[in-house]
Amino acid sequence: MPSGLFGWASPHVQPLTPVSEVSEPPESPSPYGDGPAGDAGVGTGGGDGLGPGEEEVEEDEVEPPPSAVSFWRLFEFADGIDWALMVAGALAAAAHGAALVVYLHYFGRSLNLLDSERVESALHGRSDELLHRFKEHALYIVYIAGGVFVAGWIEVSCWILTGERQTAVIRSKYVQVLLNQDMSFFDTYGNNGDIVSQVLSDVLLIQSAISEKVGNYIHNMATFVGGLVVGLINCWQIALLTLATGPLIVAAGGISNIFLHRLAENIQDAYAEAASIAEQAIAYIRTLYAFTNETLAKYSYATSLQATLRYGILISLVQGIGLGFTYGLAICSCALQLWVGRHLIARGKADGGQVVVALFSVILSGLGLNQAATNFYSFEQGRIAAYRLYEMISRSTSSTNQEGSTLPQVQGNIEFRNVYFSYLSRPEIPILSGFFLTVPARKTVALVGRNGSGKSSIIPLMERFYDPTLGEVLLDGENIKNLSVEWLRSQIGLVTQEPALLSLSIRENIAYGRSTTFDQIEEAAKTAHAHGFISSLEKGYETQVGRAGMALSDEQKIKISIARAVLSNPSILLLDEVTGGLDFEAEKAVQEALDVLMLGRSTIIIARRLSLIKNADYIAVMEEGHLVEMGTHDELLNLDGLYAELLRCEEATKLPKRMPTKNGKERKSLQIEDLSASQSFQESSSPKMAKSPSLQRTHGMLQFWRSDTNKNSHESPKDQSPPSEQTIDNGIPLVATERAPSIKRQDSFEMKLPDLPKVDIHPIQRQSSKNSEPDSPISPLLTSDPKNERSHSQTFSRPQSEQDDTSSEESEPDELQHHKPPSFWRLAALSIAEWPYALLGTIGAAIFGSFNPLLAYTIALIVSAYYRIDVSDMHHEVNRWCLFIVGMGVITVLVNWLQHFYFGIMGEKMTERIRRMMFSAILRNEAGWFDKEENSADTLSMRLANDATFVRAAFSNRLSIFIQDTAAVSVALLIGMLLGWRVALVALATLPVLIISAIAQKLWLAGFSKGIQEMHRKASLVLEDAVRNIYTVVAFCAGNKIMELYRLHLGKILKQSLVHGLAIGFGFGFSQFLLFACNALLLWYTAISVDKQRLSIATGLKEYILFSFASFALVEPFGLAPYILKRRKSLTSVFQIIDREPKIDPDDNTGLKPPNVYGSIEFKNVDFSYPTRPELLVLSNFNLKVSGGQTVAVVGVSGSGKSTIISLIERFYDPVTGQVLLDGRDIKSFNLRWLRSHMGLIQQEPVIFSTTIRENIIYARHNATEAEMKEAARIANAHHFISSLPHGYDTHVGMRGVDLTAGQKQRIAIARVVLKNAPILLLDEASSAIESESSRVVQEALDTLVMGNKTTILIAHRAAMMKHVDNIVVLNGGRIVEQGTHDSLMDMNGLYVRLMQPHFGKGLRQHRLM
Repeated sequence: MPSGLFGWASPHVQPLTPVSEVSEPPESPSPYGDGPAGDAGVGTGGGDGLGPGEEEVEEDEVEPPPSAVSFWRLFEFADGIDWALMVAGALAAAAHGAALVVYLHYFGRSLNLLDSERVESALHGRSDELLHRFKEHALYIVYIAGGVFVAGWIEVSCWILTGERQTAVIRSKYVQVLLNQDMSFFDTYGNNGDIVSQVLSDVLLIQSAISEKVGNYIHNMATFVGGLVVGLINCWQIALLTLATGPLIVAAGGISNIFLHRLAENIQDAYAEAASIAEQAIAYIRTLYAFTNETLAKYSYATSLQATLRYGILISLVQGIGLGFTYGLAICSCALQLWVGRHLIARGKADGGQVVVALFSVILSGLGLNQAATNFYSFEQGRIAAYRLYEMISRSTSSTNQEGSTLPQVQGNIEFRNVYFSYLSRPEIPILSGFFLTVPARKTVALVGRNGSGKSSIIPLMERFYDPTLGEVLLDGENIKNLSVEWLRSQIGLVTQEPALLSLSIRENIAYGRSTTFDQIEEAAKTAHAHGFISSLEKGYETQVGRAGMALSDEQKIKISIARAVLSNPSILLLDEVTGGLDFEAEKAVQEALDVLMLGRSTIIIARRLSLIKNADYIAVMEEGHLVEMGTHDELLNLDGLYAELLRCEEATKLPKRMPTKNGKERKSLQIEDLSASQSFQESSSPKMAKSPSLQRTHGMLQFWRSDTNKNSHESPKDQSPPSEQTIDNGIPLVATERAPSIKRQDSFEMKLPDLPKVDIHPIQRQSSKNSEPDSPISPLLTSDPKNERSHSQTFSRPQSEQDDTSSEESEPDELQHHKPPSFWRLAALSIAEWPYALLGTIGAAIFGSFNPLLAYTIALIVSAYYRIDVSDMHHEVNRWCLFIVGMGVITVLVNWLQHFYFGIMGEKMTERIRRMMFSAILRNEAGWFDKEENSADTLSMRLANDATFVRAAFSNRLSIFIQDTAAVSVALLIGMLLGWRVALVALATLPVLIISAIAQKLWLAGFSKGIQEMHRKASLVLEDAVRNIYTVVAFCAGNKIMELYRLHLGKILKQSLVHGLAIGFGFGFSQFLLFACNALLLWYTAISVDKQRLSIATGLKEYILFSFASFALVEPFGLAPYILKRRKSLTSVFQIIDREPKIDPDDNTGLKPPNVYGSIEFKNVDFSYPTRPELLVLSNFNLKVSGGQTVAVVGVSGSGKSTIISLIERFYDPVTGQVLLDGRDIKSFNLRWLRSHMGLIQQEPVIFSTTIRENIIYARHNATEAEMKEAARIANAHHFISSLPHGYDTHVGMRGVDLTAGQKQRIAIARVVLKNAPILLLDEASSAIESESSRVVQEALDTLVMGNKTTILIAHRAAMMKHVDNIVVLNGGRIVEQGTHDSLMDMNGLYVRLMQPHFGKGLRQHRLM
């Protein structure tokens, strides 16, 4: 029997989280609402179990109701077997649901045995007959237990199996349609595997709706109908009376719920403000540290938490009163029914057993109805998810004509004739316009051009992923539209920049879905120079690779993809910058393999590094979608046109071939490529990137260098990428090609920006500059206004970029080495200050808990009075006990209020305290800690919001329930012992069995889905790989192979789920069996005791009633065990943050604080690498001396380590070796906050907080006067524009305020530093494209700033800054390569001259105001 059988199960306090995630399954405060599994999701009326936090988010989002399919369409893919399973499952569920009510019927029949005490009764004095009747009833209960076991087993097994079968069909249909889509589909919806994870989550919703939830619904409806029927059969008067009082009880719960929803919205809004403060502080952590404003941030956060605290306490109050009235009314209604029962019995219209059965079966039926209603939410979610999936399944597949002719033999003459082309996802951006190109048979043509010249689109057009808008592509004179696509693709070998390996064996990766012999595969591997390394592997060609298998080096991957291309002996080769990320030796090896491969084949190479293609037969130079030059290397050099310029630029910025890496190991991936206007170190991180224009062009560093070209040709301004150095300078240098995965994510994000709600884009750029992951698009939540908080947090969920291995290896030992979940005593110590509240709450909980057995015992007394046992005057006796019950009802209101209100206060204060502790602890960490993926601003703000409430749930809510149940057990045992100790001991002995079965049932159900979900996740890996590398899959026509693999996985999962379903069904049935069997045992033992004259029959039945009630209520809390286990992880994470020792401690007061600072700075033999990428040295044996008052400019290509210098002076990081000295002392010896207070930092992307302009300026010095602030603004050339705004300095600059231009933001940032008036200035000059007028004003402000006699270190991008500088240092690869004044460096004609060349790529002209 489910826990809340008689409705007195402990109410579970719902901790109100100020975030949309509710930390418990929400519970309803109605006695009809304590459901078997405690999982009321959405209820009806009083059982409105939707957690207030949840409901509110629902309301916000669902203004137009989302499209959904009809309920019956959910079963669209069911076959005959499924229908048979569903019918069997439905019948079993109905039987299982009705069992409880049938049990009640026999419970009433056992009570009627009390009749034997009456002298005129037939059983009077016939103890053997009585014993026989008792045993008979015990046996009936055993039969019911057996029936429940079978029904439970069938119910769960059938529904689980049919759910799995139907969703397998949905999954495979979806995947089939997905893999047959046109390429433009993947351009529009992104190809980063999210489409696959979306289907996984949607299918789970459908599966839940069509399997367990339907079973659960039928089960509960059977209880509802059965309860009414049994109630009406036994005693219709009482049944109707119970029905009549129901609405009152429901109303009490409903009214309190209305208030709770309102308050929940308020608490959400209240917390939104605090969340915004926390998120801004964390996102702009470097600015916060540079201005030493930690205390201010903590103070603001703590103050804004007070509102949340007030609402939280109000909620506890409403909850306590609501629950109190609901339970109180229910108890009083019980008294009324029993009192009316007395009249019916006196008139002979019913007997005692019937009255009790009628009362409880109707209560039970109400409970069933409420529980049934909780499934509607899941049905709704399933229907919405089904709409999304079915819409995709019904999509038409690829429109490319599969039929077509084939050529008898391929010569390999390729011609592009007047081709116009733009991607479907962005038709307004022309990629090729009037493009002509001829590739003679068996010759090699290399395509070069700046980023965005359209060269990457040649491969997809040749492969017919797309068709040209106008013009034609010919192969041997035949338009490729007329050729069979499959045949065409089989004639082409494609080798891409990022080799696409599926999670399969090497052999299958080379075959890639084509049917070949092993000899052919081996032959292909030999041609690709791959046979050697493959044979050396333990399993050879059967070695598993891909995400689930062995990690191969880039060189090995490329060789495998070359073998894949050679396998079908193609006549045409398409190579996409294959050797891009390899080191020298690997590049040589791959190049040799490619040279063999290109012999006698028509080859098109997309080149980004010109040095690699000097030997091509022809070089074609593209610009803005046209062919501008064509010829051999030497001819083009003599022409001295675009090719020659591109080549010069490449030479100019030649970086050393490899960055110095630690311990001499050269890491392939850390190769820095030449950076020039045409070649970024990586134009597009993979072939699939090239597909969408945003991806194709805005890649690598140059996406920023050339940001204005991008803007003119094909980016709307609001899509503009953040400027280059930002990525490098504020976080981690973006040099390593390792970052490719997260770059990819950024692009897919940018691509979709236009559809999102309008947000101020500058903050996004700014934040990413501050954030740990250089290119993660951080949620603009911070700049939003609090009212929109909820919606934004959903809109901009942060993509999980794949972390590189090194950083995850690094972070693990550091964080988790010493953390165990906190002990109970540590949690208790946190809330020790609230002990008076805890005491009052405990009193309330204990009294309320003890009411459970007391009520049961009182009902037993009334029943025995019905049979006139030991009673002279039945009326008087029943009246007395009914009044006693009414008294209990009244006291219930009070004690519930005590319990919930005071434990609520304790919980809220604890949550608030933990949030404050976490926030303070976060703000103590060194900047490097925030660079880790798991410590991004979004993640940390989520943890502040959610994890603190878990601590509360784990402590105060659990404590409250624990006390309540301990009281119930103790009182039940006490009464039991007084009545007859033997029966009490038997009841006590059954308790552990019941508890174990309840816990097992929960764990079983949870564990079941987990195992299967894990298998689905593995199956989807293959799919995600396929979607990520959809280019390669389509190019090699491997879609069917992938489909086959996926079906194979699904088959395995089905087998597994059959076994699983049966096992879990057995477990579920058995745990239900134990509940009834223990009850039967109790009845049987009571009968034996009565027979042996140890007890009177009245006493025996009183014990039986008492323990039947108590055991069902007691089992409930133990079912919560899995939740407690699940939350331990959150608890651990909270204390992990609180207990972490920072590597650079700002609270260390032993540091020096000298009275004055001269400002001489020196770097001595500094080696430095960022903690997230320790293998890459950014500065290597770096030495630099800056005298006090001197101005030094640092210039260099992107990624040469310029901004790192500023980070080391501000002590965001410590050098790995060597020292940074200030006035001759190591900066580690100074007090950290003192040190930072003597430095003024202007970052490249100025950080503006979403508050007023005034507060943004005085952020530097809070005690500054109005006059000082305005003077600072004047010096920064900002006063004029601020005064012209309607609200002047009080203008709010958040989303709703004025959108400041880049120049205005910079001037505000400069004003802030002027106001700080620090002796050392660190300027990271903005490289973003400021409009020239504004740029002049900013320039003047900077000139004024630099001319003061402060020590200034300036990271310069523009020659305009050089005229005020005492010394210029040119960096390359972490070392100083040239230094001197502007004129002396110009005379040297070295790297400096090339960096400052005005024609350094078209995109830079506007930046150089020379």
